[in-house]
Amino acid sequence: MLQDPELPRLANSLPSTVLSSRADSTVAKYGYAFQRWKAWAEQRSEVAVFPVSEVHFSLYLQHLSETVHSSSAVQEAVNAVGWVNQLAGREPIAQSALVQATLAGLKRTLAKPKVKKEPVTVEMLTALVQSLGTSPSLSELRLAATCLLAFAAFLRYDEIAKLRCCDVAFSKGNMTMRILSSKTDQYRQGDTVLVARTNSPTCPVAMMERYFAHAGLSHSSPLLVFRGITRTKHGERLRATGGLSYTRMRELFIGKWRELGFATDLLGLHSLRAGGASAAANAGVPDRLFKRHGRWRSDTAKDGYIKDSQEALMSVSRNLKL
Repeated sequence: MLQDPELPRLANSLPSTVLSSRADSTVAKYGYAFQRWKAWAEQRSEVAVFPVSEVHFSLYLQHLSETVHSSSAVQEAVNAVGWVNQLAGREPIAQSALVQATLAGLKRTLAKPKVKKEPVTVEMLTALVQSLGTSPSLSELRLAATCLLAFAAFLRYDEIAKLRCCDVAFSKGNMTMRILSSKTDQYRQGDTVLVARTNSPTCPVAMMERYFAHAGLSHSSPLLVFRGITRTKHGERLRATGGLSYTRMRELFIGKWRELGFATDLLGLHSLRAGGASAAANAGVPDRLFKRHGRWRSDTAKDGYIKDSQEALMSVSRNLKL
């Protein structure tokens, strides 16, 4: 249909540009959800994969509720198929009154109490540092540096995993860290996070310096800071390439807290970000600085990470002057 020779070239580039309108993780998630709808539809001769019929799609949502038993899976299906509709120039399927009613009904019937991960505390991090002893191994320093840094800088897993050596700079009073991209950085503008040197045993800056020195990391290197470790007869060393997967990082994290005697049922990698956020909130850090440090786009997202201390909760009734 395109007659001008320049237009086909532009058309070939357009799909990747359109997909860049969402974070890579979101595109992958939507792609998986749409493929699941496609597989279900293709098994039924009267159901078309596209364009999407509101009746057939509502029946699919009912199917999801009875097989997956998850309201989040139902919502994800609506988001994914709705996004594909929009890319094709059609109205989002979620605007259908029937789909809206189906979605609302399934959310009510599938509703479960939300169980949030417990935040890591300063006491837990202190125990972690004390367990290192005087001659920690490279793997022990890597875990300690990861935990202290994620706690102090409110980092998500993907921000930890993508951190490069050249993104970290040490100075007398702090450490500067460049975050090239993250879940909330839709336009990949990047951000800079400052972490103060505390001169305490749990100082994240000092721990990162120890890790850099032990691992022989160069500040000009584009390689990832946190990588897998190879064990040789001469000791441990970082692998030349590759990083740490979410599964492996979580395994190391949970294993260490279990070894130290802490309950791990409600712990996850997000517990580090939540722990730092909770500690800052309960210490009275101003909201503006708090939100900027954690790179939150809204107060609602920020508040979801905070677990108020008992003292902070009691301050409400104390200030009622009863």
